[in-house]
Amino acid sequence: MPSRRDVLAAVGTGSVGLLAGCTGDDSIRGDWPRAGYDVRNSGDAPRHRGPKSNPVVKWSARIPETYNVSSPVLADDSVYVGYGNDEHSDGPTNVGIRVLDIDTGERKDDFTVATGRGTLDTVNDVYRDSVVHANGNLYLQCFDGLHSLTTDGEERWHVPMHGGPTNGGLRSAHPVVTDGLVYAPTASVTADSDGPKATEALYAIDDSSGQVVWKHVPQTDGPGWTFPPAYARGVVYLAALDYGVVALNGKSGHVLWKKEIAAYGPPVFADGRVYVSAESDDGEEAFVVALDAETGDEQWRVSGRGTRLGRRLGVAGGRVYFSENLRNFVALDATTGDELWRHNYPSGVERSTPAITDEAIYVGAVTNRSNDGIAVLDPESGEELAFGGIESGMGLKSSIALSDGLAVVTANSDTVYAFESCGFSLAGHCLD
Repeated sequence: MPSRRDVLAAVGTGSVGLLAGCTGDDSIRGDWPRAGYDVRNSGDAPRHRGPKSNPVVKWSARIPETYNVSSPVLADDSVYVGYGNDEHSDGPTNVGIRVLDIDTGERKDDFTVATGRGTLDTVNDVYRDSVVHANGNLYLQCFDGLHSLTTDGEERWHVPMHGGPTNGGLRSAHPVVTDGLVYAPTASVTADSDGPKATEALYAIDDSSGQVVWKHVPQTDGPGWTFPPAYARGVVYLAALDYGVVALNGKSGHVLWKKEIAAYGPPVFADGRVYVSAESDDGEEAFVVALDAETGDEQWRVSGRGTRLGRRLGVAGGRVYFSENLRNFVALDATTGDELWRHNYPSGVERSTPAITDEAIYVGAVTNRSNDGIAVLDPESGEELAFGGIESGMGLKSSIALSDGLAVVTANSDTVYAFESCGFSLAGHCLD
């Protein structure tokens, strides 16, 4: 059977416009709406284009006095990133969204989403990665709950959500927006500073009104931290720490099945299976598990060295991609779990969702202690095709977004970078 790359090659040059603007999913047209790209959390963006050779920084945009700047969201000609106060900032607790020009990185807009009293213990209690663009609107979760806004910054609605903050680094809180509903995990990001610590939950919210339709609360004695869900065919798949993976009817919240597993990352739906990352209590052993999407029955399990909390998988083209032990990037056969290849980065591989096209995989990696950046890998062999560095020394802090030959990512906790391919560069600057 020909690969998707072979099919695209046979199409010819007449499809260039189609490849740049259509993803094969009617809900997404040429933009990058969320970390994980689609509502399945897959990272699979087959017809998107990123820089394939000699990636260099086209522009960078620092957002001063901020921390935990989100994974970039791309829509039309803009880049949207959420942010919270820098941990050393004075004054009230602010969370906002910065809007950047996708071509230049110049600031186009900035609006405050939520303002607190500055009483939260740490900056990690304020905001974590959560911005999503869907149906022409923005969604962001922070310490006081979930906000929906227009792209001009006007608030559509706000739902208080009390999940009890932690410092576990798990608070990636991207909601899923589909079929008129918003499925939002508390994800340990929200806090009720005036009341007791609340339990974790997944909320289903009417997108037009902001009314809560149903709520699923994991019944566990542990933390139960809820990861970003995956959605397919009317079913919501939720993974929660010390609870497992549960399939819920999207309209009613009724439990269809539950699988007890030490889930340590968001689930991914692909080809009738749900893939989830799991890890032993001591962090020494990690697992990737494939479950039957209809029954929850385990189909295969592959173990390796632990990779710490919050690892995100990517699934595309019959392969499962993930980081292992924070040093290896691995590809498995999605049907059998057999290992296909691995690429070693002794200085580090990021845990964020890889961005996957027909021709390349984009991964956050570190080639040495002072050279962070994006690695471009061949999906079939794992061979590194190119590497674009930023010499930050602080690690990439987001998933990578692709559009029209650009790769956009957040690093250093407060700076957004856009990479492009360059025919000839000098000292990191493109001379084309």
